[in-house]
Formats: sequence, structure tokens, C-alpha cells
Amino acid sequence: MKKNPYYRLQPKTREPYTTIYLIRHANPNYSLEKKLGDRLMPLSPMGKKQAQELAKALSKIKIDSVYASSFARAQQTAAYFSNRHHLDVKIDERLDEIDWKAWHRVKYFRTSEERRRQSLASYHQLDKQLDKMQTHTRRVLSDIFENNKGKNVAIFCHGNIIKSFLTGVLDADVLGFLSLEIYQASISQLVIDRDAYVKIACINDIKHLSQQPKEDLFITLVD
Repeated sequence: MKKNPYYRLQPKTREPYTTIYLIRHANPNYSLEKKLGDRLMPLSPMGKKQAQELAKALSKIKIDSVYASSFARAQQTAAYFSNRHHLDVKIDERLDEIDWKAWHRVKYFRTSEERRRQSLASYHQLDKQLDKMQTHTRRVLSDIFENNKGKNVAIFCHGNIIKSFLTGVLDADVLGFLSLEIYQASISQLVIDRDAYVKIACINDIKHLSQQPKEDLFITLVD
């Protein structure tokens, strides 16, 4: 059998493996955002259904540790699973949503990489901001890994921080960040070996949801 030509470049991975499930919170009740504020906004009726379906899917996995941000929607989503399995939820404010208001449309086709960068006038400034975000999430991931080696860990958090986790592993720039969407109540999976080599196993698993997301992927973009 002929070997993959890239096998010499692949690191020798060693057990035990640590699996990190990055879970975006279920749909929040946006009608209460002005009254309660972003941090305290609870799940909507649809979100509660999503959280139940999410908990059922996660019940098929042996989860050892559960983390959540300090935001109500993340904790409430986590509770549907953790209460069922009598697991404590570790609240970590470092998992709170990252404020990223600078959304942009960037054309990818029929144009060069340099032209794409030129079309995003604030590319360098945004890329520096992303570098800081990715450094932050790498440190968080490192801490969680060190405290949970060989375990399965569920992290209930938010779209932008999950995008930062994933683009940090890929070492992607701001164009990669802007092109990635994380669905509500989705599961993304990282696998880390004993020596901290990381693989992205999946992104945006939503097959457990009875109703597929209908959100406009471009709704947050500005001209």
C-alpha cells in the first residue's frame, strides 16, 4: 500500500486524546434584549427546544466536564444537559462573547488574494484585533486542556469566540474569520493529543436539530 506523500510531515500523535466540544448557545429571546441587556437575555421558546435536542445528542457522548460563559443564554443551554447528568457547570468569563462589530462583505471569486485584501480597507487593523482574540482563546483552550487531559469536555459559549477558537487553530486571518459562520445550537469538535497537537474534527454539526437554522447568514454584514 502506497503511503500518503505527506506522512513524513505529520506529527506522531500519542494518547490519551482530549476531545473539546465547542457548542454555541441555542436561540435567545431577542425581544428581551433591550429590557434585560445582552448578558441576561434568556432563551426563546425555539431556543429551549433546541437546547433539549442538543442535550439529547450530547447524552450519546460521555461528557466529563462542562464549561459555560457567564452569559445567561450559554448557561441556560448548558443546564438542559448538565442537569440531566448531574454535572457541575464551570462558569468561565473568558468564554464570554467577543464584541466584533466590524462586519464586512468581501468578494472571493474572480479576484486575487491581494485584491481581496485591498477591498477590505481596514484589513490590517482588523487582523491585529483578530490576532489578540486568537491569542486569548488559545490560552483559554490551553488551560482547559491542561485541566482535562484525556477527557471529553463540553464548552457552551458563543459564535464569535468559537470562530476565534477555530481560526486560531487554523492560523487563519481576518478574511477566514469573516467567511466562517457558526450556527446556534451547533457542535464543533476539536481533538487534542497528549502533546497538544490539535485537529478540527467537525464544524457546525446541526443534525440533532429538528428545524434547520433559517437565519440570514449575511444579516450582520454592513456595506
